[in-house]
Amino acid sequence: MQISTEITPDELSQAMRLNRTKMYWPKVLLANWYGTLLLVVIIWAEIARLIDGKPVQPSSLGLLLIPVFLIWLYWYQTQGNLRRAASQLSDTKGSASIDGKGISSASSSGATSFVPWSEYSGWKEGRDVFTLTTEKSFRVLTKRNLSEAELEQLRSIFRTQIS
Repeated sequence: MQISTEITPDELSQAMRLNRTKMYWPKVLLANWYGTLLLVVIIWAEIARLIDGKPVQPSSLGLLLIPVFLIWLYWYQTQGNLRRAASQLSDTKGSASIDGKGISSASSSGATSFVPWSEYSGWKEGRDVFTLTTEKSFRVLTKRNLSEAELEQLRSIFRTQIS
């Protein structure tokens, strides 16, 4: 079965979400501890003021915008990185051939590769993509332009070939 290796930013984003570890968000919060701590302290102080019956201070609301801005900046940077990565991936158009032995890939520049099924440790299915995981990374296969019969054939191959 032949599959296009061109990946859109939405498909890459979906693949990243599928393969995100359970500790991803705690690690993000710890890596950005200053903004997280500032956000928690401001919210705690304002809740304490409201409990005491005092009005919310406008300066506190202004300070609350700092961590909100940092969160937005993190999101914007992450989305930009995804768009650049997807653009680089889609610039190297090619195809992947899937059979009982593994996945053979050929890029538009003529480079070829083969990865046997034994290299993959698992697979996940998203709305628009499949991801095949190895020990340290994952491979994205798009569902675009595949019929339901072809999708079921892929699922069957993944179930039997990947432990």
